[in-house]
Amino acid sequence: METLGEFIQRLAERVGCFYHKCQSSGMYSLKKAETNVKGKMGVFAWVFERKRDNVFQIDSFKKLGDKSNVTHLADKIAGGLIFVSKTQDSEAGTGIIFYVQKNSKGPDYEKAVEALKAILSVK
Repeated sequence: METLGEFIQRLAERVGCFYHKCQSSGMYSLKKAETNVKGKMGVFAWVFERKRDNVFQIDSFKKLGDKSNVTHLADKIAGGLIFVSKTQDSEAGTGIIFYVQKNSKGPDYEKAVEALKAILSVK
């Protein structure tokens, strides 16, 4: 079974971006720049494993999905998702979610890659 680390390497290579492991949470951030300096990485998505569902979940900003015209590809849209409370600013915290089955190279994986490439190009 594919691990999160293996998946993130495969995904980042296909998308053409960099990644960073968040030590406290174990999730990975996808980023535009190869740096770990906060505020200069250009983070545009987060990836983590949903073990119970046997999938990897990829979260990004809905506003970036809208700007790159890929929001319609998302498996789910959720308010208050991206580290911003719904009460503070629901639009800034609204996210788009993609689910990719472990070991997948099929339509779910290709859809996520297509969306992330588009988001990366406008970030």
